[in-house]
Amino acid sequence: MATLRDPWTILGLAPGTPWDAVRTRYVQLIRQHHPDRYADNPDEQRRQEELTKDIIWAYHELEKRQLKFSARPRPAARPSPPAWTPTRMTCARHGRWAVIFCTVCGEPLCTRCDSALTGFCPRHRSQRRGVH
Repeated sequence: MATLRDPWTILGLAPGTPWDAVRTRYVQLIRQHHPDRYADNPDEQRRQEELTKDIIWAYHELEKRQLKFSARPRPAARPSPPAWTPTRMTCARHGRWAVIFCTVCGEPLCTRCDSALTGFCPRHRSQRRGVH
């Protein structure tokens, strides 16, 4: 098909063609040039056999490159930062270490502030009671 051993040229594709299109083109060319289609003409059958070998080589060459590229380790995704970052790690009312933060305002809460661990500071807990 081509005198150069460039897989893209052999398959008739532009470098960087998406892999799905490479696979589709490969199948198309194999069907078109398969030697069994030319069983009634031995000279043409030999010519098509050589073309088929080139097509198979080109496809496998690009497949190796594809696998090599996809096997590269990708950088790990960075975790997204929290919506708010607590500036204090102790409860303002008791000075104890916070075990939970108010889900509304982010205020640090110790077990004395929120013994049931509801996730609401006293201000938001009272507002929540008024809603129910």
